[in-house]
Amino acid sequence: MDSRRDAPIHPIGPAAQQVGMSARTLRAYEQEGLLRPARESPGGPRLYSEQDLIWIRCISELIHGHSLTTAGIRRLLDLIPCWEIKHCPADVAEQCRPYLNIPGMASRPPASAPAETADADEQTEAANPNAVEVKIFYGIKEFGVVFPCLKCIQAERVARRIAERHKGRVVVRKYDVTSPEADRHGVMMTPTVVVDGKVVASGRGLSANRLEQLLEAHLKEK
Repeated sequence: MDSRRDAPIHPIGPAAQQVGMSARTLRAYEQEGLLRPARESPGGPRLYSEQDLIWIRCISELIHGHSLTTAGIRRLLDLIPCWEIKHCPADVAEQCRPYLNIPGMASRPPASAPAETADADEQTEAANPNAVEVKIFYGIKEFGVVFPCLKCIQAERVARRIAERHKGRVVVRKYDVTSPEADRHGVMMTPTVVVDGKVVASGRGLSANRLEQLLEAHLKEK
């Protein structure tokens, strides 16, 4: 037996048995774009790897443990990698990443993204202490776990895209809903957007045009 984690060796029946599900469920996951089993020939039998089985168990945990739907998982995977959905440690994600076979999954190397962002922001702020600060508060807390939300991801993307236009003059920072910073601003809903200490949106993001207007006004005051 090939011991590689990405070797397609399990037919659908034995694969379903190993993960405690029905073959019908595995087919449903495939139809939702969450799986891509191998086939030796077009229309041939589906074959699953050990990594596929690991991912199938992850899907089940997200659905039954955290109340996500298959459609919700697919939408998140279009935007962020699965290790960010599951909050896997970087070393675990790095071991898993080479063997993943998830159709169309957004992919970027596992890393301590918040720390990297904070370092970049600190450098920007040190270079320009008058930079306008934009804080994005994100996440939905369920069963003790903070999950990213689609609106939060979009709010951050808009903020960072606009910050690029004002390089060195706008700083973007991201905090999860359970952080002390969220308590300090009284964040109740996400995404919440704070510009220079003032809450400008709660429970929704801002359009690019609206955030641009606010930033331009603050930049003029600096």
